[in-house]
Amino acid sequence: MGKVQDHKRAAKGRRQLDTTKEKATRTDRLEIAGEVEECLPNTMFRVKVTECEVEQMIGKVLLGTLAGKMRLYRIRVMPGDVVKGYVSKYDLTKCKVTYRINNKPVHHT
Repeated sequence: MGKVQDHKRAAKGRRQLDTTKEKATRTDRLEIAGEVEECLPNTMFRVKVTECEVEQMIGKVLLGTLAGKMRLYRIRVMPGDVVKGYVSKYDLTKCKVTYRINNKPVHHT
């Protein structure tokens, strides 16, 4: 192979770094799980925290918005749904909803 092909292959290898470990170990956010209490305009929600690493957050009501693929694919979130998300350590009153837990019983008729 020539010099150009080697250069392109090396550049492609540098671009394809696995960043999932970096995202999983972020220190500027707190992972939470909670229940949606109320739906607000502009895909915003009131989320009551039920699980969190920090015990002071449990029981707080946060203003949540949809994030990432939830917004892209217009995943519907209703009051009573259990959701996962994260809170920035810099603003503990807002959260981003990243996952809707589907644990409702299915009724067959």
